[in-house]
Amino acid sequence: MDLIIRGGMCVTLAGVIRADVGVRDGRIVALAESLDEPAGAVVDADGQWVYPGGVDVHCHLPWPSKSVLSGDDLLSGTRAAICGGVTTVLDFVIPELGEPLLDAVERKLDETRAGLYADYAAHVCVREVNERNLADIPTLVQRGFPSFKVFMAYEGFRLEDGDILRLMDAARAAGGMLSVHAENGLLADRATQQLGAEGKVGVEQYPASRPAYCEHEAIQRAIQYARATGVRLHVHHVSTAEGARLIGAARREGLPLSGETCPQYLTLTEDAYRAGGLEATFPVLAPPIRTSADQAALWEALSSDALSVVATDHCPYSRAQKSAGIDDFRRVPGGMPGVETRWPLLFTHGVRAGRLTAQRLAEVWAINPARLFGLSHRKAGLSVGADADLIVVDPQRASVLSAQTLHMRTDYSMYENWPASGFPLSAVVLRGQVVVRDGQPLDEPRGQVVARTRR
Repeated sequence: MDLIIRGGMCVTLAGVIRADVGVRDGRIVALAESLDEPAGAVVDADGQWVYPGGVDVHCHLPWPSKSVLSGDDLLSGTRAAICGGVTTVLDFVIPELGEPLLDAVERKLDETRAGLYADYAAHVCVREVNERNLADIPTLVQRGFPSFKVFMAYEGFRLEDGDILRLMDAARAAGGMLSVHAENGLLADRATQQLGAEGKVGVEQYPASRPAYCEHEAIQRAIQYARATGVRLHVHHVSTAEGARLIGAARREGLPLSGETCPQYLTLTEDAYRAGGLEATFPVLAPPIRTSADQAALWEALSSDALSVVATDHCPYSRAQKSAGIDDFRRVPGGMPGVETRWPLLFTHGVRAGRLTAQRLAEVWAINPARLFGLSHRKAGLSVGADADLIVVDPQRASVLSAQTLHMRTDYSMYENWPASGFPLSAVVLRGQVVVRDGQPLDEPRGQVVARTRR
C-alpha cells in the first residue's frame, strides 16, 4: 500500500464501519477490519471519523459583480477548499458576450495551469443561445463538460424563455443537463425599482428587493420546462421552504431533478440584514437569506432528500468592496465566502445538532454532488475503486471560526467566533496523498482537471 488510514469510523454508502482504508496508485483498493501489510505512509485515525472528500458544485473562482472582481482565483480558492476538506470543486465558465462556448472553455482551462490545490471541473454558463453555441453543446458534453448553467435573473445573463427551451432540448439530445439560477429577474427588478423610488435602499430592505415569490415562480417554471423537454435539471441555492417543496414534489413524480441549498440558508436568517453598519452588507447575495421557518424547512428537505446537495455559492469580497453599498444595497457586490466553512457548519449544525445522520452528511457533502454531476466514476465516496479523496475528522476537536485563520481570500467571515466541531480537519487526502494536516496545506498544488461523464 502507498497509504493506510488505520482504525477510523468510515462513513460509507453501506453505513458506518470501523475499518482500515488501503490506498494504492491514488485509488482506494481495500476497506477491511485490519490491514497488516506495510505501507509507505500511515494515518492513525483511531477515535476519529473518515469521510469522503467534499465535492462543492457551486464555486465562483472568480466572479465579476458590477465590474468588481471577487477575491479568490483558482489557486487561492482551491487552496481554501482543500483546507476545508473539499477535494473537488466545480467552478463556472463565463463566456463574454459574443464569445463561442468552446473558446470560453479553453480560456478557463488556460487559467488552471497556474495551479490547483483541489481537483477541478466546471459548468458552462450560457448567456446567448444561437446556432453556434447550440452546435457546441455535443462537443462540450463529449469533452467532459456536460452541465450548462442558465440564469433566470440578471440583465446580461438572463435568457428568454424560448431560448431556455431550445437549450434544454439541445442539452437533452447531447446527454447533458441544465443547472439553473431560479429567480424571476423581472419581478426582482420591479421590486428593486419600487424600493428605490420610495427611497428604501438601506441594506435592511434587501430581502424585499428579491421576494421569496421570485424564487417560487422561477422554480415552478423551470420544472415545467424540464417536464416538457425531458432534460435533467438541477436548481442551485434554494433558499425557501416552498422552493424545496416544489422540487421534492417533482422528484416524487420521478422527474430527473435535483436541488441544492447552501450553508448560509441553513445557519443564518434575514435578521442578518438588520445588523446595521458594514456587517449587514456581508450576507448580501442572491437569493437572499430568508426566515427561520424557511431555515427549518431546508434542514428537513435535506433530511428527506427533497434536496440532495449542499453547495456554497462561494464568492468572497472584501470589507472595502462590500462597503460601497453600506447605505444602498443596490451597490453591494453580491456574494459570500463559503468553500472552506461548509464542513464545520454542516458537521456542527447538522450532525452534532441531530439534524443529519453521519451517512446523510456524506451524501449531501460528497456522494450526491459527484453522482449528479458526472463524477461518480472517480469520486464515488469511500468505496473500493474510487479516488482516495478522504478527510479525517476528530469529532472532539473544538475551535472557533475566524477570517484570520481561514484561507479564503477575504477579511471577514459571517461566522466570526462561531464554535465549530470537528475542525480544523486532522488530515485531508487527495488521490492518495496527504495534502492537509491540522487544517494547513502541506505541499505544492496537486489538483487536476477532471473530465465528467454523461449520466
